[in-house]
Amino acid sequence: MVNSDSFIHNKLESLIFDIQRFSIHDGKGIRSVVFFKGCNLNCPWCQNPESMDHRPEIAFYADKCKQHGDCVEACPVDAINIGSETHIDRNLCDCCGKCTEVCVTGALKKIGTRYTVDEVMTQLLKDKPYYETSGGGVTFSGGEPSLHADFILEVAKHCKKHGIHTNMETNGYFKWEKLKQLLPYLDQIYFDLKIVNQKRNRELLGGDSQRILANMDLLLENNAPVEFRIPLIPGHTTDDENLNAMVRILKEKGVSKIHLLPYHSMGEAKAERICSPLIKLDQKPFDTEQLDEFRAHFEREHIETELYR
Repeated sequence: MVNSDSFIHNKLESLIFDIQRFSIHDGKGIRSVVFFKGCNLNCPWCQNPESMDHRPEIAFYADKCKQHGDCVEACPVDAINIGSETHIDRNLCDCCGKCTEVCVTGALKKIGTRYTVDEVMTQLLKDKPYYETSGGGVTFSGGEPSLHADFILEVAKHCKKHGIHTNMETNGYFKWEKLKQLLPYLDQIYFDLKIVNQKRNRELLGGDSQRILANMDLLLENNAPVEFRIPLIPGHTTDDENLNAMVRILKEKGVSKIHLLPYHSMGEAKAERICSPLIKLDQKPFDTEQLDEFRAHFEREHIETELYR
């Protein structure tokens, strides 16, 4: 049982779409991952497309729908159309969630719930014994968690008070002053490098590679506990021009180890459920031989790689 006096009551709120327990892929040991909603990039290969919008959304699971019709009666804006391909008129839907409350089969699900700091800490402290025995902790993810920096600051302070290891995953496109305030309370930062070319980055992702690289410099200059990851996305991040630019930048900045994240298509089904404009890449995941070639590309330049399979 969590002691209600173990942290100061804090009513600051943030929009979260999942708190995933017992994760082993987002840092060391057994972890709880807090997924924040909202992102400042538009990566077409996003594995969590439900995280991109800054507002709640309604997901429709067509395979679960029995067409009972309760959702039609519950919707106050007549946005439900049973039998249509998408089930929901997204132009009318205001994501109030009333349809999800009456859907007994779970075909409709609201994505995004406002949590207070207290509510998040109550969830995280449940698994403190697992963090301690496995060397795990809490990871802040998204979306782009730095957009919720003020909220994360309060949660991370409480985590430190309870001796819980903290990690944050970021796309690097953050405001330095916001992230700087988090540094004393983060034990680890995963920083993703995607597309180096400024024009390609802006056109495809809506970002600014110069700002991302500047933030990379600032973290290294401040001796932050940062580790760099490179998503291997067919047709976007794995061409020779981008890989060679990555190698050059890593060597210039003295980075000797990276994580490689192979592409998979798990995000496509999620995107369909919320009618996201996520682009289908129509690409198969890289096979073992191709992944080994990418590793060799970096290791020939004396950059150690760890591959997430």
